[in-house]
Amino acid sequence: MVRSLVTLLILCVVSLPMPVAGETSAVAASPEMVRNNAALAMITFAWQQELEYQIVFMDPQTGYRAMTYPKQHRIEIYARPGDDSARLAHDIAHELGHAVDVTFNTPETRKRWMELRGIDPSTSWFACNKCSDFSSPAGDFAETFAVLQVGNEYFSGRIAPRPTDKDIPALISFFSFLPKNAFPAPKARV
Repeated sequence: MVRSLVTLLILCVVSLPMPVAGETSAVAASPEMVRNNAALAMITFAWQQELEYQIVFMDPQTGYRAMTYPKQHRIEIYARPGDDSARLAHDIAHELGHAVDVTFNTPETRKRWMELRGIDPSTSWFACNKCSDFSSPAGDFAETFAVLQVGNEYFSGRIAPRPTDKDIPALISFFSFLPKNAFPAPKARV
């Protein structure tokens, strides 16, 4: 976790505008850059090392908050002007959940997930391409991953209930293939 935070800090410093020779100070970071970096800092999972994905903040896209492109190892976050850092952190964590899914899950682990979450195991894992995934097992997996990362204030899953505090230990144990520090210490959930 410390390595992730140090890496994030270095990325933040490197991405800040530098003064031109002769200028006395650098231009301040934009409010959007500060918000985006704050959202990234809320993610405890070492996605840079475990997944080697790139996260890119882009202009808003009608109908989408974010998108994962597994073949390119790229996550696009379509940040909206009214989004705060907690909302963006949830979106980032949701997309990282998709990246974890396509990187580590197998048909057997997906079936186990559906059983754990009370989803009919015969349900198709993925929703249609570029459809809302909140009613699919893949979307539940991503939403639940986001809950484990940043809390459930923004949980939008529709195929299984919002995870409760009682559910959290079993859900975290499902992710035994990830480093033990992949999720923050349990805290009160909304």
